[in-house]
Amino acid sequence: MKKQKKWTIALISALIGVSTTVTTVQAADNDSSTNQVVTQVNSSDSSTNENKVSYDKHDYFSSNPKIIRVKHSTTAYKDAAMTKPARTIKAGEHFLTTGLVLADNQIPVVKTNSGLYISAKKSLISAVKGYQNPKGYHQVHYTQIKPYGKVGYNLSIGYEGIKTWKVMRRMGTWAGVNYYNQTTYNAVKNFQARNHLPATGTVDLKTWQKMGFSKSSWYGIDSYIAPLKAQAWQGRSAHIEAMIKQAYKYMGKPWIAGSSSSPAYGVDCSGLVMQSLYAGGISPIPTSSIGHAHPGNEWNSRNLWADKHLKLVPYSQRRRGDLVFYYQPGTHTIWHVAIYLGNNLVIESWPPRVMVQPIVNGQRNVIAGIKRPFI
Repeated sequence: MKKQKKWTIALISALIGVSTTVTTVQAADNDSSTNQVVTQVNSSDSSTNENKVSYDKHDYFSSNPKIIRVKHSTTAYKDAAMTKPARTIKAGEHFLTTGLVLADNQIPVVKTNSGLYISAKKSLISAVKGYQNPKGYHQVHYTQIKPYGKVGYNLSIGYEGIKTWKVMRRMGTWAGVNYYNQTTYNAVKNFQARNHLPATGTVDLKTWQKMGFSKSSWYGIDSYIAPLKAQAWQGRSAHIEAMIKQAYKYMGKPWIAGSSSSPAYGVDCSGLVMQSLYAGGISPIPTSSIGHAHPGNEWNSRNLWADKHLKLVPYSQRRRGDLVFYYQPGTHTIWHVAIYLGNNLVIESWPPRVMVQPIVNGQRNVIAGIKRPFI
């Protein structure tokens, strides 16, 4: 009976004349955000088979080119069937692609990460190799870096960062350093009791809002990641300049311990470096801007120095865009990091503010070494 049932289904399908073909070609990519698989399903009957487009497969890409450059002005479409024009693309434009669509009734097309569809004809587009660090080092992201860590964390003893800075100023316990200490804990606990909240001494979202701060800032301060300002098809120099341009957005802002958020606020030395790296396309995981405010992450300059995914280079070979690490005088303990600008100048966050200084000066003069994020 089971065999007869299968033959019956097959016979019905044959009579209806419906067939479905799905073919997806996907190439590996270091950036997970460009690894999405694009599929196109075509249900075709005998009439659509008659309209099937014939093409020379040798003229088209057979695998996803990942990054493309348009050779000639052409039309981009909103759909894989290329029936709904989106806009005209000029020669020389570049795109990241998320996949190559191969369907039984149309020519191959690539889908861009912006949702456009472009013919995959080799005479129209060319594959471009993206800038990337060698294996073993932090890989360069081609799309916007995502926050790493818990967004919307609570505050208690030992925390630093912008949210702690705001709470201490509101509670009147600010005395120059934003370290959530016992005095702040007691002040928060009393504030909670007065406002009929659980008197835990820990700042959660409800306590934050009762202090007059917004829910959006509770999450927004944590989740800020500098916008990616270098494209995959651009070279090393563009990524370095994106990093340095982001650092300059903090110029004049106050040094604030454990802080690594928007240029609307202050930042400390490693916080400045992390946000600047994000703009250039590097996420130095497990070191992150979110975790920077947590207890035990006060000295992320030390974690960056210990990071084997940043290339150690001789001091004599320092170049613009390198990271300069400093020992605390009289010790072999890392206590500072800055971004090298060239001409023996660095941009750094050091009390009281973010500034450009000589690479060696009266306060920071014992250089531990140089590390290169963009190789």
